Amino acid sequence: MEQNNICRHNEFCGGCTYQGTDYGEQLRTKESAVRSLFSSAEITPAQFAPIEGCPGEQRFGYRNKMEYTFGDMVKDGPLCLGMHKIKNFMSIVTVDECQLVHPDFNRILRFTLDFCTDRGYVKYHKKSHLGFLRNLVVRRGVRTGELLVNIVTSSQSEFDEEAWKEGLLALPLDCRIVGIMHTLNDGLADTVACDELRLLYGREYYYEELLGLQFIVHEFAFFQTNVDAVERLYSEALALIPDLEGKTVFDLYCGTGTISQIAARSAARVLGVEIVPESVESARENAALNGLDNCEFVCGDVFAVLDTRQDKPDVIIVDPPRAGMSQEAVTRIASYGVKQILYISCNPKSLVKNLAWFAELGYEAEYVRPYDNFPMTRHVETVCLLSNRKPDTKVRIDVDLEDYYRIKDSKKNQN
Repeated sequence: MEQNNICRHNEFCGGCTYQGTDYGEQLRTKESAVRSLFSSAEITPAQFAPIEGCPGEQRFGYRNKMEYTFGDMVKDGPLCLGMHKIKNFMSIVTVDECQLVHPDFNRILRFTLDFCTDRGYVKYHKKSHLGFLRNLVVRRGVRTGELLVNIVTSSQSEFDEEAWKEGLLALPLDCRIVGIMHTLNDGLADTVACDELRLLYGREYYYEELLGLQFIVHEFAFFQTNVDAVERLYSEALALIPDLEGKTVFDLYCGTGTISQIAARSAARVLGVEIVPESVESARENAALNGLDNCEFVCGDVFAVLDTRQDKPDVIIVDPPRAGMSQEAVTRIASYGVKQILYISCNPKSLVKNLAWFAELGYEAEYVRPYDNFPMTRHVETVCLLSNRKPDTKVRIDVDLEDYYRIKDSKKNQN
C-alpha cells in the first residue's frame, strides 16, 4: 500500500523521521550516514555496495508488529494510546491513522482506546509506578493474515477481559484475529514484560512464511519486522557465501531461527544461539515444522554458550541486537578462525565498533551493503562479509647486491 500524503500524526509522533522527504533523498541520506561511520572508524571495505531500497508498494504498511503505549499528550489530559512524542518521552501521541502499519492495527488501537476510556481505566505512571494501563501489542502474519492482540496492564485494577475480547472479535477487519491475550506486568522497567499471560481467545502465536519456509512466532518472540524486505536481505546475504554444502554454520543471536533454517537447507549442520527463551522455543518448533533435523538451538548468552562448546564451525553468521556484540563475544567468535563471518546489523554504529575489534583480530570487511528495510524512519540494516586475513607464509629478504659483492671481494682479498 502506497501513501502520497504526509501522515497526520507527523507533527508530534516520534515514529517517523522522513515523512514528506523524497524517497531517493532518504536513501542517499542513509547511505551517506553509514559511509560516514565507516570513514570515521577508518574502516575501508574492499567493496561498499549502494544501499538497497524498498519498491514503492512496500514503503508503507510494512510493519508486522507494534508496541503501543498508554499515556497522555499533556499532563493529566485525556487518555492516549500510541507512540512517544518527539523529544518528550513522557507524552504519548494517539496514532490511529499510522501509515506504516496495516489498517487493521489502527482499527484495533482505536477500539481499545475507546473501550478503556469509556470504562475509566487510567494509565500506568512510569515514575510513580501507580496506575493500570501499560501497552497494547499487535502482531501480524503478513503472508497468512493472522493477528495477535495483547493488552498489557498492571495488577492494580480489574480489566473487563470478556467485553474487550468480544469487541475485538466483532470488529470489521481485513485480517483474522487468531489470539487475544491479557498480560500482567508489575515490573518497574518501561518495557513490555510478562509476569502472567492470560490467553483470552485462540492461541498465543501466529504463523508466517518466509522464503518457502513456515514459522511459528510466539507473542514474546523476536521476528523480523518487515517480511518482504528481510527476504531480499537474507537471500542476498547468504549468496555472499557461495557454498554451504557439507559445512557447519553457527547462527548467533538467531531469534526464531529464520536465517538458521534458510542456511540449513544447504548446510550439513546449523547451531543457533539466542538468549530469549520464547524465541528459542519458536526456533525449535519451526525446525520441526519445516522438517529440518540438522538444526540445534541453544538458549543462552552467546559468549557463555560458545565458551562451553567443543564443536567448531566453518561459517559464522551473527545478527545481534542494536547494542551489537560485547568485546568478549567478538574475541571468542574470532578465535574459531573461520574464513568468513557474515554480520547482519540493525545498527551501523555498533557495527563499526565491532568491526574495529574484529580488525584487531585479523578480520577485514570484504563487502558492505546498507538496506533500507524501514522507509520513513531513521533505521538502517547493514550486511557485512568479513574475511580472515591469511598470514603470509613467505619470508621476504631484501638484499643489496652491491654490498653483497663488496663483502665477498673483501673476504677474497683477505685470503
